[in-house]
Amino acid sequence: MDGINWSYDFLPGFPMHIFPFTVSGNRDSIHWHQYYEIGLCVNGRGKFVYMNKVYSVKKGDLFISNNFENHVAIGEDGEETEYIFLIFLPEFIAHPHGRQFDLSYLSFLKYNPLTFTNKIDAELPVAQRLYSLFNETLALYQGDDPFRRMELDIKVRQILLELSRHYAQNSEQEDTGDVLLHVKVQKAIKYLNIHYSETITIDRMAALLDMNPSYFRHLFKKSTQMSFKSYVTYLRLSQAQKLLIATNKSVSEIISEVGYSNISQFYTVFHKFAHMSPAEYRRQYRNGLD
Repeated sequence: MDGINWSYDFLPGFPMHIFPFTVSGNRDSIHWHQYYEIGLCVNGRGKFVYMNKVYSVKKGDLFISNNFENHVAIGEDGEETEYIFLIFLPEFIAHPHGRQFDLSYLSFLKYNPLTFTNKIDAELPVAQRLYSLFNETLALYQGDDPFRRMELDIKVRQILLELSRHYAQNSEQEDTGDVLLHVKVQKAIKYLNIHYSETITIDRMAALLDMNPSYFRHLFKKSTQMSFKSYVTYLRLSQAQKLLIATNKSVSEIISEVGYSNISQFYTVFHKFAHMSPAEYRRQYRNGLD
């Protein structure tokens, strides 16, 4: 597993897909990808795990993932969870040399992963409007209307408009960084997702990217709203929380798998992160959230 799954080829000039997808149990690893993703649950129950968050999932809930936050969907034991996923590259909406105004459609996706609420609950009016928009967009995508690309462009912008309004009204839309993730940061995130269980320093990462360590530190934090050290820590902890919820591996096995050699240090970091022990975390989140 290379830390990026669901790698899709996009058509030149039209980098978007929308498709149904079924999550079965603990099949997928926690991952990131270079496109934006909006997932709508259309059937079943489960959980969505992010870097420092775990959300329950039910029909009608939506989940927002940008192009660097790690996440994974998990199905309940023995059950499947059905989604519609909309994925697109930033340039589908806003090209670097295009209209500056188009960037406003993507501004809510510049979020700080430690404070952002990825879930939009099915009970909210915006979720109900988005449910209809998603199904309309999927039907259009699967059709053969000669003008469907033009209409898909409109539909995706309608979805992003609804999301932009929602996050603006909930005071979660911040001017936190560049919408278009710097290519060096993309390379760093890809490397970290493969090698997070190893010892990785700023100096080593900067050398691999042929960059000055000080500038790389600044660029990484500006792009992700997290320090390099925090990103690695949360990457390890998000994998640990997924394993605690979705597997029967022992805590000691998990500690080793996510890159900690000092058990005491892991317990200290995990308790600071989750405000409970790994065993308590497993009991609580296996039994549901709501």
